[in-house]
Amino acid sequence: MFKKLIKNTGFLYIRMFITIFIAFFTSRILLKELGINDFGTYKIVGGIVAMFSSLKGLLASSTQRFLNYEMGSNNIDRLKMIFSMSITIHIFICILFFIIAELVGLWLLNNILVIDADRINAAHWVLQFSILSMLVVIMTIPYDAVIIANERMDVFAYISILDAGLKLGIIFLISWLDFDKLKLYAILVFIVFICIRSVNAIYCKKNFQECKYQLFWDTKLFKQLGSFAGWNFLGNTTFSLVHEGLNLLLNIFGGPAVNAARGIAYQVRSAVTSFTGNIYVATNPQIVKLYAQNKKDELFKILYTSSKLAFFLLLIICCPIIMYTDFFLGIWLIDVPDHTKSFVQLLLIFLLIRVFHGYLDSLFKASGKIIKYQIMDSSILILSVPFSYILLKAGMQFNIVFIVMIVIEFINFIALLFLSRQICQLNVILYFKKVILPCIYVTIMPVIYMYLSNSLNSSYHESDHIILYSIGFTLINIACIWVVGLTKSERHYCKNLAFSYKKRYIQNHIKTKQKK
Repeated sequence: MFKKLIKNTGFLYIRMFITIFIAFFTSRILLKELGINDFGTYKIVGGIVAMFSSLKGLLASSTQRFLNYEMGSNNIDRLKMIFSMSITIHIFICILFFIIAELVGLWLLNNILVIDADRINAAHWVLQFSILSMLVVIMTIPYDAVIIANERMDVFAYISILDAGLKLGIIFLISWLDFDKLKLYAILVFIVFICIRSVNAIYCKKNFQECKYQLFWDTKLFKQLGSFAGWNFLGNTTFSLVHEGLNLLLNIFGGPAVNAARGIAYQVRSAVTSFTGNIYVATNPQIVKLYAQNKKDELFKILYTSSKLAFFLLLIICCPIIMYTDFFLGIWLIDVPDHTKSFVQLLLIFLLIRVFHGYLDSLFKASGKIIKYQIMDSSILILSVPFSYILLKAGMQFNIVFIVMIVIEFINFIALLFLSRQICQLNVILYFKKVILPCIYVTIMPVIYMYLSNSLNSSYHESDHIILYSIGFTLINIACIWVVGLTKSERHYCKNLAFSYKKRYIQNHIKTKQKK
């Protein structure tokens, strides 16, 4: 099971490195081509697409959960019924989304958002094509769920790379074509979503027998899927609305330039979470199958290990960026918007707390008991918006929005941890010992190193020492993870895995020589 998990994670990391490179290059050129104000306008108005497309994998988990559960029970006919009903449910979601997005989007655009008068027409174009793009994204979700449920992570990776490649092509097109660049970008993004939706559908129909839509009605199944998808959609939408609501507040109090800074920070966030998201995508199907088979010991073992590994990876990545934010932003972007540095640093701290949430989310969804979870999660997260508004109104700096996010997320994590004990029989004390304490211990040494290196670095040019300090930090972090963060059995498994890969490499090398 762990070998398959590692193989799938490997495909996802190949996908990640390619898509991150393309995404960072794309953002650099897009900011240059659109300018700070138009870039900020797209980030606030086109946030509809960014908001939901970034959660596409999470929304797919509704259908994926039921598919994996039936795979654990080896019920093929049930799989076909679940897929067909999921398509029907997502059609209803599309209709509901379209009505709400048009009414709310137009009202916000015409009455609330701060946008230059000469760019209002372009903003309307962005809004309409963003809504159309989102409709395509929603209808792609069931196909993504099938691919993930069947653990075809190589295909999932190839499609993601194609998506990133097409978006890179868009950047070159808008620099060549003589048309309003903001309008053109919104149109071309919509076309890319259609292409990806078509590729997903064609592949799934050819390779998975359950992916044949049949018009039928099962009230009981509809209630099960609809209830799960509805509550899941509510929770994910609340999370997205909180972030876009905070983006709206930044627009009201700071204008498009602040939205541009926030957009850059969230680009960093997307890249960083790709590392931990790969572990989540790879482990989620296993967690659901193990829950369906009532193998709780194996399930919690995967939960503990994946939660720790996700935090360790994030820590290795985040700390150098937090230490040398100015340096990284300087080599990435041509013009860095004001406030970007503090936004990036605080958002990365937020992610270090948020990283545990995804695996608790998987546990709740595997159990199927998500109503209390989604209500509690949504109720706590939404508090970020009114508190941020009050503090911004009182004259606080724009980065207070991210500080509020950090505090609320910490409270949310503690609350969900105890709720998981009630619903999913998670041993909170054991979770604290096996996950939280190792993460705290591993964090102590890098934090001390960061403090000392920053103190020593005060008398030098940062660019002269960043590589040396970053390498030193990474080595210290890896050593702490190996000695303190991993258990004896986890270290033993890593050694065996390394030896098996080495043995396989030698055998392949010998075979290649013999053929020659």
